[in-house]
Amino acid sequence: MADLEKHQETESETPETQKKKKKLSVATRKKLKYGSIATAITCVVVAVVILVNVLVNVLVEKYPLKLDLTEDAKFEISEESISYLKTLNQDVNFTVLMAEKNFQTSGESLKMVSEILERYTQYTDKIHLRYVDPSTNPDVINQYQANYSASLTEGDIVISNAGDESKLRVVKIGNLFDYDQQKYAQYYYTSQGSLEDCITGFSGEQNLTSALMNVTDADPVTIGVISTANGQAVYNAQFSGNALNALASTLYKNGYNIEDVDLYTTEFDTETYDMLLLPAPVNDLTANGIEKLSAFLYNNGNYDKDLIYVASFTQSDTPNLDEFLETWGIQVTNTLALESDASAAQQVALSISTGAVSVPVATIAEDTYSAGIPNASLPIAAPLCRAINLLWESKTSGITSALLKTSDSVYLSEMGKNTEEADKTPAGAQIVAAVSSRKNIENNITHDSNIMVLGSAMLCDSSLMQDASYNNAQYLMTVINNMAGKGDSLVIASKNLTNETITITTSEMHGIHIFIFAIPSAVIAVGILVFVRRRNK
Repeated sequence: MADLEKHQETESETPETQKKKKKLSVATRKKLKYGSIATAITCVVVAVVILVNVLVNVLVEKYPLKLDLTEDAKFEISEESISYLKTLNQDVNFTVLMAEKNFQTSGESLKMVSEILERYTQYTDKIHLRYVDPSTNPDVINQYQANYSASLTEGDIVISNAGDESKLRVVKIGNLFDYDQQKYAQYYYTSQGSLEDCITGFSGEQNLTSALMNVTDADPVTIGVISTANGQAVYNAQFSGNALNALASTLYKNGYNIEDVDLYTTEFDTETYDMLLLPAPVNDLTANGIEKLSAFLYNNGNYDKDLIYVASFTQSDTPNLDEFLETWGIQVTNTLALESDASAAQQVALSISTGAVSVPVATIAEDTYSAGIPNASLPIAAPLCRAINLLWESKTSGITSALLKTSDSVYLSEMGKNTEEADKTPAGAQIVAAVSSRKNIENNITHDSNIMVLGSAMLCDSSLMQDASYNNAQYLMTVINNMAGKGDSLVIASKNLTNETITITTSEMHGIHIFIFAIPSAVIAVGILVFVRRRNK
């Protein structure tokens, strides 16, 4: 009965009605066809987007693809570190003694350190970064503690040679940052505020890269800093302490092993020490002290030892030391080289002054020891330097060379007297740093011992050593490295963390344009093309 009714209904339809139904049927089929294609395309696009997202995340973890738009590029490492990483041929472990989640969520500063550490792994496959919770993995602490004399604490970063775990450096979290000293004192003594609020800059990259250099150095140089004589301080801490600490710190950060020694009670074993640093002794040396220095430099005729002598405007008469230096062809006078031409001077803030002071600018007088300095055009400030005379330039016993000279417009002022009483008539260019070298040739191999003399500890003042606009740190490290036979120096400027302004470079702006305009425009164009094609079908 139902079939009969259906047949009768079909017969009752006009040809036009049947044709219309047929057309609707074709349209429906087309709609289903293209709808299925559109759905398939959508699924493919979504799958591609997910795949690209996963791939990008993997690439970002492995390669430095993130854009750092902060003004001081605080999440990026410097070109100096990158260049060193690209030449690294030894495996090195970076072990952070804290659970990774805790480290990354313990404030913005540690999050930044975490990003910096990741950068080291992205520029070389030789760096292996891991986070270890010492509370659940005490064996790791014991493993490193066997080769580290001080105590390891949570948050320390242990940098060690993977092939020789005895070669390690420990970077303390607190040493990665610069602090507002007033805020820090308030936080330390009253527990008001937080340590995060005290941070003004990030200086940790210098520590991290120098530690890396040290543990991969096949022949590290050990410097004995003669800080005491029979247990008494050698130098005037009030006037020279800051500068001498800055020099020792810079040497340490450039991969030198630094050990405090006593002039009279320490044996200057030539198997242990490669170089000695005599920092601005207030009192004269005894004959025994002079003999120890001479024997160290002579090294049983083998030479290959060095001495850095730093003079100071606060020293008393030192006839024994003066006579010793004169046997090496160098005389440190009792006059200070001061600038008479204000236009030739630099205004600098020193650790021993309450405001900016006018100081002479020194120029490089000899290229041999400064070879390889990155930027020789930067000024070298030379505050309160004693003038140096070279007693001979070349003799059978050695060669002396001027390292730094002042301008022709400096005048000389006698130490201990008011500068207002000095004759300010220009005295011509004065030597404020010099070197004397003695050589021994054996089996066609040259062995030499050197004495480097600085006219003032103020050449190493911390304000100058930390200021990238001056060449003091870079120059001194280049000379010492060349004297010691080491590679290039590494002086990395601190990053300011107090300025929140964001600046964008041209290359970064091009990248942003691609993401904001080019890619969306391409997607829109493809969408319009698909729409037009579908409408015309």
